[in-house]
Amino acid sequence: MVSEYEFEGKTKEEALARACEELGLTEDQMATEVLSRGSTGIFGLVGIKKAKIKVTVPEQAKTRNQESPPASEGQENIIETAKRALEKIVSYIIDDATVTVTTKPECVILAVEGGNAALLIGKHGKTLDAIQYIVQKIVHKQQNARMRVLVDVEGYRNRRKESLTKLALHLGNKVKRSGKPATISPMNAYDRRIVHIALQDESEVRTQSKGTGSFRKLIIYPQRKQKQASSQ
Repeated sequence: MVSEYEFEGKTKEEALARACEELGLTEDQMATEVLSRGSTGIFGLVGIKKAKIKVTVPEQAKTRNQESPPASEGQENIIETAKRALEKIVSYIIDDATVTVTTKPECVILAVEGGNAALLIGKHGKTLDAIQYIVQKIVHKQQNARMRVLVDVEGYRNRRKESLTKLALHLGNKVKRSGKPATISPMNAYDRRIVHIALQDESEVRTQSKGTGSFRKLIIYPQRKQKQASSQ
């Protein structure tokens, strides 16, 4: 079974980059269709139109992405850099905390346990997101690598995932009943990906990220009805 998503950006390339980031897939793992090429408008002020693409992900790509091959030498360097950076940051905030590492094809997961770890989460996970952002930037600068780094604290990400999945399914059912779109307030790329995945097998709805910057809102639309060919 295939899953379809829509993404926007200033250009087709930016929309595609957002799709790869949010779905945790590479460009060759998905098929893309340009719905709108966008326009810079008049002098970049009037008539600006964003580019929009439709992304189709086959079941095989989703399955391959769940497999965890051994880390390569380059990945080992990334892991070590990320772990050292996180341990340094954590040591300034709390004591007696440990950092463990799990690798996946699309990211490195650093889990913090022990001490007063709740201080690292913050309201709605904003402190945790800020720490993750800093660690990611350090990895990018020191290793010149674009591998995604995910920082977790005492299972917060899993609890957040369960909460967002329930919200996505609830809103998806609401959209199916009402036929009207539902909007989820701005979220980071990781949270948006959870919603995309939660609804990827729901044939009656589709998801689309809108906005600019790291935090963008996500809209759940009723799926477009395919026009039935008139019988002759």
